[in-house]
Amino acid sequence: MSVASKCFAGGVGCGIAGFVTNPADVIKVRNQQFTDAKYKSFRTTAATILKEEGMRGFYKGAAASVLRECTYSALRMGLYEPIKSQYAIFFHDDGNSPIVKWFSAFTSGAIGSAIFNPIDVVKVRFQSQLPHAPPPYKSLFNAFQQIYTDKGLKGLYIGTSATVTRAAFLTSAQLGSYDVIKNNIFVQMLDFDKEANSTHFAASIIASVITTTAANPADVVKTRVMNDPHATIGGPSQHLAHLWKINGVSGFMKGWTASYLRIGPHTVISLVLIEKVRQIIGMSSY
Repeated sequence: MSVASKCFAGGVGCGIAGFVTNPADVIKVRNQQFTDAKYKSFRTTAATILKEEGMRGFYKGAAASVLRECTYSALRMGLYEPIKSQYAIFFHDDGNSPIVKWFSAFTSGAIGSAIFNPIDVVKVRFQSQLPHAPPPYKSLFNAFQQIYTDKGLKGLYIGTSATVTRAAFLTSAQLGSYDVIKNNIFVQMLDFDKEANSTHFAASIIASVITTTAANPADVVKTRVMNDPHATIGGPSQHLAHLWKINGVSGFMKGWTASYLRIGPHTVISLVLIEKVRQIIGMSSY
């Protein structure tokens, strides 16, 4: 099957997962960005949003979130296998090595996020909007237009290094680990059925915990950089140093629960749906 077909399956699965988990993503962004007591934990942040903004507050940035999943995630999921084939040739491997799988997913995540960083910038800005603050932009299209007018391409690609770092580690931990857990452990060692929904579900559950932990430090830094358009603190390295100085190690795990409640279901829903879409269009599973 073509790369386009693989990207299509990835876009469908991740697009649906992105919409379903947008409420947790909004909570995570607020939790990581703001230090007020009402945004201190997942529970208090959720209660604050519900009280001050109603259910609509949980779907701020949903359009940008779905657009991001249908572009960035489609590409990272679709490029994984072609990249893995090239690395297998380069390393004289059969493509079954966990190192090749993790490295391939790391690369596909980095490429996808580097290209589609502007969508991530807009998504985070919309999700960070507080209840009594005016919308940051009139519409999704206006957001891209306004950022480009004010800051040029540099404004659209603010925080790219943090975004690429997060996406690379996230995809490696998510898709790479899923492939390793499913095929190297479940199928080859435990004789599970490779095409069974139960195999896909079990492997994605384990991968979701690995993914959240690996991605959270870069996610915290990325959120703060993207919400600092005037570089008050500085770039990713300055934000990283500032976070370490103020909060220590715990600062990098800030919002882990909110992240898991978004990444966990997102990982399970997207991977299970992607596998199903691949089967429907005549492709084998990962």
